[in-house]
Amino acid sequence: MIKRLTYEHMEDVKKLFLSVFTQPPWHDHWPSDAYVTRYLDDLMNQQNSLSLGYYHQDELVGLSLGYTFHWWQGKDYFIKEFCIKRDHQGQGIGSSFLHEMENELLSLGIEAMYLITERDVPAYHFYQKNDFFELKNSVMFAKNMKQKD
Repeated sequence: MIKRLTYEHMEDVKKLFLSVFTQPPWHDHWPSDAYVTRYLDDLMNQQNSLSLGYYHQDELVGLSLGYTFHWWQGKDYFIKEFCIKRDHQGQGIGSSFLHEMENELLSLGIEAMYLITERDVPAYHFYQKNDFFELKNSVMFAKNMKQKD
């Protein structure tokens, strides 16, 4: 079952988020609780935020944190973070979540989803399996402005 998440769900979101993304293959390192809380607040508590949770037997087992935006072709959803609880991965729950998300998004007038992931992680193949495709003419750029000593 999908449920819209709000700031009141922050502790459950934070617990699931950290349990997934601090482990392989991601190995994220959050220096303090304040950092991760600010990051999740940025995702969940903004004007166009759309945070969805996937519940299995009243337990939060999946997250989709992102935002909506209007584009020339319609309204879209950009997924910034998507995860499934580690002990629920590989059981079709992520695919079910995405399928239910599609129905939810369409009911909100959202016609497309976008996301960024790395090619060398299992998520890459998961998204391909769930009918996401690479935008062949798009590139993601980054620039680290902090000087290295």
